Amino acid sequence: MLLKKNFFTIALLFLYSIILSVNCDDDQPSVIIVGAGASGIAAASKLMQNGFKNVKILEAEDRIGGRIFTKDFGDKKVELGAQWVHGVEGNVVYELAAPHGVLDKGDGEAVNMHEKMMNSEGNVVNENDVKDVNEFTVKVEDELVEHAKTNKNSPLGDYYENKIDKYVEAHPVWKDNKKGFTHIHDMIMMSIYAANSWDEVSTAAVNDFHNCPGEFFVNWKTNGYKTILDILMKRFPKPEEELPVMANTVLNAEVESIDYSDPNGKVTVKTTNGDTHTADHVIVTCSVGVLKDKHKSMFKPALPEDKQKAIEGTGYGNAAKVYLSYDVPWWKEDMEYGFGLLWLDKDLEMLEKDVEKKWIMGMVGVYAVEHKPNLLQVWVSGEKNTMDMEKLTDDQVKTQVVDILKRFFGKTHTVTEPTGMMRSKWHSNKHFMGTYSFRDVKSDQDVVNPTKLAEPVVGNGKPVVMFAGEATSPHHFGSVHGAIETGWREADRIMKEHPNVKN
Repeated sequence: MLLKKNFFTIALLFLYSIILSVNCDDDQPSVIIVGAGASGIAAASKLMQNGFKNVKILEAEDRIGGRIFTKDFGDKKVELGAQWVHGVEGNVVYELAAPHGVLDKGDGEAVNMHEKMMNSEGNVVNENDVKDVNEFTVKVEDELVEHAKTNKNSPLGDYYENKIDKYVEAHPVWKDNKKGFTHIHDMIMMSIYAANSWDEVSTAAVNDFHNCPGEFFVNWKTNGYKTILDILMKRFPKPEEELPVMANTVLNAEVESIDYSDPNGKVTVKTTNGDTHTADHVIVTCSVGVLKDKHKSMFKPALPEDKQKAIEGTGYGNAAKVYLSYDVPWWKEDMEYGFGLLWLDKDLEMLEKDVEKKWIMGMVGVYAVEHKPNLLQVWVSGEKNTMDMEKLTDDQVKTQVVDILKRFFGKTHTVTEPTGMMRSKWHSNKHFMGTYSFRDVKSDQDVVNPTKLAEPVVGNGKPVVMFAGEATSPHHFGSVHGAIETGWREADRIMKEHPNVKN
């Protein structure tokens, strides 16, 4: 009888060891992803699709999407964050979404200036002059590529201002308004780079960023950019194939600390609500703005010195949007491609002295919204301008924007009062603290670059803390397709560490 009992005990232990081996870390590692933005959703989806079952996303907001933020505005959807798919060829967003018929390519590639402009006296700027300026800006941008090869870390502003000086000298029509002429160029560029001015942006961005060929302003029709999240999670177009990403996402879970000091390579993640999670791998996808603010208190031990330098030296700025709704549009078809807002020098100098309204200098242009009748969009750029705008109340912003519309369009259009307003507030949200990254001229580009930012922290011979997000994309930083690519990259890194996991 004793022999039988011992045999039975040994058999149970053997069976238990088999169960443990099947569920051991090599076969089913645990992964925590910090942030449910495009990169976090992409990483989780790829891992789950390849057999990883122990994947959890911790999201500080009460929604998924990160800087993709499609929101209802009346009976329509607007984009408070990412809006367009920039480029076609080699763009993973386009490649994922286009087969489902949810995208509209629009009518052409990017332009560097508006086809039409109004000045601050309410007059239409001569169309031939605007056309000539557009040709000038295209030429200048083409030449910038060569300039950047020999000036690898110089301010974009130096290059552009030099070219503008020569252009204005040869085109006296702009001579009395050179300050306003230069300002609108600067603000248009900052709608791309999100810095305060082009004096902060390095030519390294020109060398490193790779455009995806094809139409630059591909829109989402009436669907919204959040559609890409549904496609990644396989909720769309076949809901029955949905991956369990949402079921494994914890909302309102702001991460307070990431402790990777365990010699066995386990990482402990604590949230501000007191929850503790342990994992073999952690993928950090929060914005550079959050990393700049929190990295010294968040990571235990402190991140390696080169990683800290990469975080602190990466440029990260802000851009903003204001949407206005109307019962009946007061604009004409000419608003389809938007109007640039050109401040005359005398008016710009007066505005600079107005503390409450100075942010208006960042209003680049006014646009009708594709597939959204009765909506106007105002784009605001320049980090300080947008930060100042976010400090104002909704009523203040609405009143001031309407006043500007009447000032610029009152002579040529019957500007009516909007029925509603919605605006973005990315900088003042502690979970983002801005919109997207740029290459900062103050930084050593050999030390501060997306590749350095992306390098994982290794513990016990494996990558324990990894980094994803648009700022870690070497050639597509500042874009959603860059963010998705980096999420996939870090998923691939984990999959390579655990080749035994099978789908």
